[in-house]
Amino acid sequence: MFLFTSCNAIMDNDICTGDGMTRKVTFKMAMHGTSGGTRAAWSDVYESEEELPYDTRIAYDGLRVLFYTQENSYIGEATELMYWPIDENRYHFSGNITGLNLVSGVKYKVMVLANCPKATDVDNLYFEMTDATYPNGYIPMWGIKLFELNNNELQDLGTVELLRAIAKVEVLLSNQMLLNGYSLEKVSLTHHNTQGYCLPLGWKDVDETSALDQENCMNSKHSHNSDMITFTEVEDGEKFWIYIPEYNVVHTATNRPSLSVTLSNGTTQLEFPNAIKFGNYDADGDLVEEANIVRNHIYRFAIAAIASSIEFEYNVLPWENGETWERGEFAYPTYHNPVVPDYLNPLDAIVSPPVMKYNNTSAAEEDAFTVWFKLTRPYNQLWAPVIDQSGSDYEVRVYNHLGVRLTEADEWVASENWYKIVILPLKPENVGVTVRFGITYHQDWMPDGNSVYLFINGKADEIAWPESGNDPKIIEIKQI
Repeated sequence: MFLFTSCNAIMDNDICTGDGMTRKVTFKMAMHGTSGGTRAAWSDVYESEEELPYDTRIAYDGLRVLFYTQENSYIGEATELMYWPIDENRYHFSGNITGLNLVSGVKYKVMVLANCPKATDVDNLYFEMTDATYPNGYIPMWGIKLFELNNNELQDLGTVELLRAIAKVEVLLSNQMLLNGYSLEKVSLTHHNTQGYCLPLGWKDVDETSALDQENCMNSKHSHNSDMITFTEVEDGEKFWIYIPEYNVVHTATNRPSLSVTLSNGTTQLEFPNAIKFGNYDADGDLVEEANIVRNHIYRFAIAAIASSIEFEYNVLPWENGETWERGEFAYPTYHNPVVPDYLNPLDAIVSPPVMKYNNTSAAEEDAFTVWFKLTRPYNQLWAPVIDQSGSDYEVRVYNHLGVRLTEADEWVASENWYKIVILPLKPENVGVTVRFGITYHQDWMPDGNSVYLFINGKADEIAWPESGNDPKIIEIKQI
């Protein structure tokens, strides 16, 4: 028996009606060049370059996974996203694509946007340079892959490679200069763009990231600023760098970017204004032609000597490979979703909306919002209940299964037993106020101050609590 669908997305250049299957999607995200897919044209021209933790990290809630037809018509986004690092250069992703109504046997494109703003018009999606400032920002990244949907509930798409939408400029002293007693005191850039497009030029013409011509994918956004900006010193007296958006140098009649450098010989400050430009140099160190500043490249200037001006070695490197990042081990938590009302068996459906009342008697908790929560793995995993309201308006209490109140955060730890969480209103005048309640957890590989929300309110397409909002990680509780 043969099964035919009534829609052919390839012939009709349209979006097919789905086949009704529940589907999850999973794949690995890798920085270009780290998954074995480097094009020879990229690696033949340049040597590989190591990267740093900052160069690879993805912000929490900084990921979007979009789906398109093979002809680049937008379909929708994956929901219930989870992603975590599996080594120094790769992340693992999983999400839900049931709501996209995709059809088995049809080819689609998956696009990954990391650390980019959440606008709908991706062609004109741009970031601010300040959002990618080292060391506290995040580098915008993009990747794409064509795949054919199969009949499985879980779609494993393999690896989607990512390219950074920004360039990195480094200035450093050679070992000989250091031995001769010189130090690098300051590096600054004149003329730069303050914004950049997240997507590269030509993205619609490729079926995978590595097929993009990296030398001709520049998609610079004109946002010129002539102010001088200072590089970050990363090795005392030896090395400076900066992260900047693309810049169309070749087609700029004026306002060509240049680097100014200040050196010290131990007694005297030596200034070299506008001494370094972006371009191709001959064997004598003279600039032959200027070149553009292109995404996903490192521009490295190693100062080797001082004559009438500074002499340097100049390399343009593709941003590939990586040094070891001690992120620790990721262990996805095992826990009960959704949190369970105080009055309900954990297996029963929740039928009442989340509400609470102010009560100033000894029985105040009887009118509070009360749920039961259990997280069993990983061992010693800490978790925390959070709300978006002041502690003077609402109090969060946690009890163990024996009814003992746990007042210290280090007591909220993975266990085979249930915990009771109480959200207690403290003021009667807050009738009508909505409190957003969630549960977060932190693991060692996450930067300090970062945490991830657990799913406590069902799934995106099946919210567990009635009248509680549409976010499966949040329960909106109303004081009545």
